[in-house]
Amino acid sequence: MRTSDRVIKAFLQLSTVISVLITVLIVLSVFSETMRFFSHVSPFNFFFGLEWSPQTAIRADQAGGSGSFGAVPIFVGTVMIAAIAMAVATPLGLLAAIYLSVYATPRFRNAAKPVLEILAGIPTVVYGYFAVVAFSPLLRAGGDYLGIEVASESALAAGVVMGIMITPFIMSLSEDVISAVPKSLIYGSFAMGATPYETVRNVIIPAAFPGIIGAVLLGISRGIGETMIVVMAAGLSSNLTLNPLEAVTTATVQIVTLLVGDHEFDSPKTLAAFALGFALFIMTFLLNLAAQIIVKRYRQYNV
Repeated sequence: MRTSDRVIKAFLQLSTVISVLITVLIVLSVFSETMRFFSHVSPFNFFFGLEWSPQTAIRADQAGGSGSFGAVPIFVGTVMIAAIAMAVATPLGLLAAIYLSVYATPRFRNAAKPVLEILAGIPTVVYGYFAVVAFSPLLRAGGDYLGIEVASESALAAGVVMGIMITPFIMSLSEDVISAVPKSLIYGSFAMGATPYETVRNVIIPAAFPGIIGAVLLGISRGIGETMIVVMAAGLSSNLTLNPLEAVTTATVQIVTLLVGDHEFDSPKTLAAFALGFALFIMTFLLNLAAQIIVKRYRQYNV
């Protein structure tokens, strides 16, 4: 092996080790602060408690409540808004990707895809303003017309606007994966007399399924980690409800809220932010694990 090759190999190995080390250090730091939080608050009360009100004294000489750190309302709100967002983004993104890859002319595809991808570059605060100024009033007006009470800040408004924001990610990644399907498979399907719809359903989607799962997973991760849209459209109320027309909050919003203000770093209120962050890490890890299992089984069934 030449000297240049050994240098490049050593540099790549070092980069890999540094990346893994940084990830491990981040996890360990969050985990250690989470354990400090659990020394003040029972893990059972945190993961299964139904009331979230982290109001504690700022300093030892001040009067303040002991706080309630039941995170179930936070987790329910996070999952609800992410689910609404994915219910909007997944079909829109996947159908747009299929159209651009299979049905659209090259001229239309080359013009439409960059325009759609511009949506991914819009700051999230702009989506938040859109939700507050345009979509939420429209949603309330529709609710009044139908005789349904819709809160000024609702999970539905935040979820739908977040889904619009996530759509370009799923569309772009899915379109790249679908375009990478070998043309021989597609032409072979057409040669057997299959229609474009049958080719998409029986050839393209199965071949691109692992990549589509990855795109959807990335969209879910983006939805779980979004903050600004939820702050502006869904509010800060930690309500335990499954009604998407009511105000809820998410873990990321609460993390920001807990770390803002004059609080001691060792206080349970501040350490609760690390506990929520660690819970989000576990949630994302389980999503990745579930996706890997689904893809592996799907490949086994389709060998």
